[in-house]
Amino acid sequence: MATETIQHSTIKELVEAGAVRQACAVAFGDRWSLVFSYGGVEKTLCSKNSHNIRSWANLNSVAKYLAEIGIRKFETDATNFDPNQKTLSRPDKSVALKRAHEAVEYDRWFREQVQEAVVDADRSDAQWLTTDELFDGLEKRLQRKYGMRQV
Repeated sequence: MATETIQHSTIKELVEAGAVRQACAVAFGDRWSLVFSYGGVEKTLCSKNSHNIRSWANLNSVAKYLAEIGIRKFETDATNFDPNQKTLSRPDKSVALKRAHEAVEYDRWFREQVQEAVVDADRSDAQWLTTDELFDGLEKRLQRKYGMRQV
């Protein structure tokens, strides 16, 4: 498998320009990756976010991806295919999902804090101001302290 990688946007542009000579689905364990040949080099497709080699669980998904970028004919290399060698499917997704869960939890906590502050303010003698009222009051305090603004 080619050790250099290429991103989706780049390979899409190369396909549109007719520069890609060959696409090959290469098996490694129970996953499939794509190697593209163009301009005398071979590069493996990497995932958008992690820049790890992108892989698929089955050839149908590989064919669908290739069709979406305009490639209808491709080769396969099943030399290292082993359906019993289970690999993590898209390990970059586990990190993204963990971050998403953390973001949801933080959002929930933040909303609770805001709601508590609003309820507390409604119960006390706090006075709500519009933005205009706030800036008018601020302008008056600044004028008292520093004098009129020089324009």
